[in-house]
This record gives sequence, structure tokens and C-alpha cells, in this order.
Amino acid sequence: MKKISIILSILLLGGIALLSPSCVDFSFDPVAPRVDSTNLTANTSIAELKAMYPGELYQLDETTFFERDSIIIEGVVISDDKEGNFYKSLFIQDETGAIELKLNKTTLYNEYKRGQKVVVYCNGLYLGDYGGQIQLGSIYSNNGNWEISGLEGDPIISQHVFKKGSTLTEITPLVMSTAELKPSNIGKLVKFEDVQIKDTLNKLTNTVFTFADSENKITLNHELVSCSQAYTSPIVLRTSGYSKFANNEIPTGNGWVVGILTYYKGTYQLLMRDLNDISFTNDRCQL
Repeated sequence: MKKISIILSILLLGGIALLSPSCVDFSFDPVAPRVDSTNLTANTSIAELKAMYPGELYQLDETTFFERDSIIIEGVVISDDKEGNFYKSLFIQDETGAIELKLNKTTLYNEYKRGQKVVVYCNGLYLGDYGGQIQLGSIYSNNGNWEISGLEGDPIISQHVFKKGSTLTEITPLVMSTAELKPSNIGKLVKFEDVQIKDTLNKLTNTVFTFADSENKITLNHELVSCSQAYTSPIVLRTSGYSKFANNEIPTGNGWVVGILTYYKGTYQLLMRDLNDISFTNDRCQL
């Protein structure tokens, strides 16, 4: 494993220093390894993989770690970008945790359906984070600042991400309590019960809020509150302005909601996959 500073040095020695990083943005994808996907077996749990992250961009390579010369994880796809609330990301989960895999590709649901088992060959990939949420992918230079990015193109993706079998595995959402709202559950498929959206009425227009602003393509957050317990951190229902259900009115009742638990700078966020992930049919409670 190598820190990003080592990678930068290698690139500079290779001549990329001829280009000013303040003027040019470029990505750096791992060289596609020759991998026999038929023999790939997970040797690292997702929780172990995330524990390797030192807090800055970090490359996973053939250097032995925990007496392994390769790092291979396996998980079940729990995200779905069909309705547009996920973008160029695949969330996978195993028994120990979940992680966001960045792929620079859209309509991932056509190839990686919910419940599809995948094996990920991690050598050459990078661990990074966005707002405190650990991600797995490649890197790019944003005006000289190295950031995590998606694997670029099928030739690269096909050497790191492999579907395992055709049987789809159903993942039961983890029912969230105050105790379960913790970093180890970030990225997992979760369920909040007996909750409602704190503010449902737009007082300026006297209309019910929509999930997001589809006209201006603006993502919106709606705070979730529980009728039975007090969560220790803020929780918001986050919906992209590009999602197909962005213009739908948010439900004004009380009930349950399922989604992928994400995190950004101190706030837990819940991302629904589609409208089947929410049922607020009960009367609101008084808080």
C-alpha cells in the first residue's frame, strides 16, 4: 500500500510534471491487472478493508498486508441507480459492513442488480473519503488536489469488479436505533421505523415540500425525526434533483423508510432507491 504522495512522485518522474496541475485536471486509473476471475475468493472483509484507511488517500497494492499479497472483497449490491438517486456509485455489503465503490459509469442497474454478488479485486485501487465517508475507487487531480474518483471505463472496471453467480440475494435492512447510528453502519441498507419528516409544509408557498427541486436540479435534505427515540446525530432524507421522484410531494404522515445510510461532515443521510422504500401511512405524532 502506498500513500498518495508516493504516487504523485512517480507521476512527476514520468513527465506529468510538464503540465501545470493548477491548469490541468486529469485522472489516474490503475493499470488493469491480469486477473483470473474464476479463482477470485474474498480474503478480506469490508470492515477490514475500511479499517486500512489511514485518513488520507491511500493506494492498495501488492505489498503484503496482514500476510496477504492481494486484497479481495465480496459483497452484495444494495444500491440502485435506476431512479436517479445514485450516480456513478455502487454500494456493496457483506456481513461486516458496506462500502461505496466509485465507478465512472451510469445505468449501473442494468449490469449490477440489487442482490447481485460481486467480487472486487482491490489491488491498485484507492481508499479515500468524502465528508468522512470512506470510498473505494481511483483518483484524479482537481486543480492539483488529489481526490477519489470512479474507475474509468469498462477495460478498467472489468479487471476489478466481477459478478459472482446469477442468483440474487435479498439483504434485510438493518433496523436503526440510537445505538445503531454509528460509523460502522455507514453504507449499509437500513430501515428507520416510527419516523416522520420534521417540516413538511413550505410556509412561503403554503404547499407540501417535494423530495427535491427537479426544475432547478437541486438536491434537498429533509430532516427525519423519531416518535419513539432521540437520535444522537442529525438524520436527513437526501434526494437528488435529478431523481425521477424529485418532484413528488414528501409524505406528511408517519411510518418507515428504507435506504442506504451515508454520511457527510457530521450528518447521517438516508438515500432512498425508489418510492417503494418509503411508507408514511400512519398519523403524525406530536413531538
